[in-house]
Amino acid sequence: MIRISGILFLLFLVTSSFSQKYFFGDIQSTYNLEKEFYSSADISHTISKPYLLSKNTSIQFQNGLWKYASIKDSSSLRLFPFISISQVPRLHSTNINYRVGLQLNYNKSSFSYQFRIGYLKNYMPSLFENFSFKRLMMPTVGYLTDSSQKVVNQFLFHGVMSCKINNYIVLSAGNQKNKFGDGYRSLWLSEFAPTYPFLKLESTFWKVKYVNLWSVHDDRHSRGFSNKKWASSHLLSYNITNWLNLSLFESVIWQDKDTLVNRGPDINYFNPFIFFRPVEYGIGSADNSLLGAGLKLSINKKIISYSSFILDEFLLSELRDQTGWWGNKYGIQFGIKLFDLFKIDGLYSTAEYNLVRPYTYSHMTSKQNYGHKNHSLGHPLESNFKEFLMIFGFQKNNLDISLQYHSQLFGLDSSGINFGGNMFNSYVDRNGERDQFTGQGNLIRQKIFIIQFSYLLAFQTNTKAFFQFNYRNTHQEGNLTKNFIFFNLGISSRLWQNLQDY
Repeated sequence: MIRISGILFLLFLVTSSFSQKYFFGDIQSTYNLEKEFYSSADISHTISKPYLLSKNTSIQFQNGLWKYASIKDSSSLRLFPFISISQVPRLHSTNINYRVGLQLNYNKSSFSYQFRIGYLKNYMPSLFENFSFKRLMMPTVGYLTDSSQKVVNQFLFHGVMSCKINNYIVLSAGNQKNKFGDGYRSLWLSEFAPTYPFLKLESTFWKVKYVNLWSVHDDRHSRGFSNKKWASSHLLSYNITNWLNLSLFESVIWQDKDTLVNRGPDINYFNPFIFFRPVEYGIGSADNSLLGAGLKLSINKKIISYSSFILDEFLLSELRDQTGWWGNKYGIQFGIKLFDLFKIDGLYSTAEYNLVRPYTYSHMTSKQNYGHKNHSLGHPLESNFKEFLMIFGFQKNNLDISLQYHSQLFGLDSSGINFGGNMFNSYVDRNGERDQFTGQGNLIRQKIFIIQFSYLLAFQTNTKAFFQFNYRNTHQEGNLTKNFIFFNLGISSRLWQNLQDY
């Protein structure tokens, strides 16, 4: 069997003279980028992130205070420091989280790499020790190093290298996050989970963008012959017109070993064009397959409407009879993005609704669920929830201001009964066959309000000085209400959206 390490090494040897550049950052740093994409003559492919940029991009980014902040091609290796230092309010104390290291950048016309080497120490804020905390983990980081102190100490090696094979195909590999979808949240693949090894093929031609992603994930939630599991995903983006885009998604997850066979990276799922469901039936497996579809509508280049759908299992007769069958596992998303709101340059907004049915993303064992290191690879609330969110933001030069509001309803397991909200529990132990509804179990209603001010210091590593106010009200049905208020300030290199809103 082909091993992922061998693939990465071979990629480096074969492609040491080809590639393009990926752009990493939170929603504030990608504001000008997305605004340019959506206002172009033809609707652009915004479905896959990090965004792949060519050397000829004319998009104007924030420059930052540090003069070497540039995205121009350079044949020389450049080193940039990245840093994150912030206070962490806990139940009886305040600790300091930090992440420090160096980012290595190298760009040529057809080859580039961005690697980050450093060290991280993170304490869990009391904010996440509430009803929504379903298992031990450091959100977006990974497993806890010390579960009693609720802290993570670990060395970091993250990054990606990419090569432009020709004018249509780019091949990349590394240890990093990926995201599929146009929304603030993603029901397909989000940036919530920690980084993971991957191999990715992006093909862009005519009105189509096609992405193949092969990735390796880790699970220690349940016992097994191996902690490793594999995923293979296809993503298709098709511009039907210059204002309408259709996207299709599919993914399959399988465990590395079971009682019968040491499967490893199953070659049946490495075909970049074949549909996974017939393959799954053909090899007689019980692997976990997911399907999705989405639409994006551009109105006057300033209003973007988007929707997506995720399907885990489905039986039309049960849905038509409205029986609440547990196996109808799906999720939906509707959203709208507004740019230059009220004709004010730099003012933008997003409104979004997400719903995921109980038991979605789960499987017979966590070795085959849609998770990685105790995290969901989809929405951070996992399943059995409804969410409405609104975001308002304003950007002027290097200053960013954002306001977020989230209204969430989700059901947790209660009295040892699996109500479908914890995707790491086996659906074999589910709460019955029918009459399953979203929000069942221990019902939690949560309101989140976040205000953030940030100032960009260094463009290349998206390093910002920031101040954040976070308030949440969490109400447990028929029991108690908890209010959390904390202030957070520091300096942070934000290479993905800094999620504290679940």
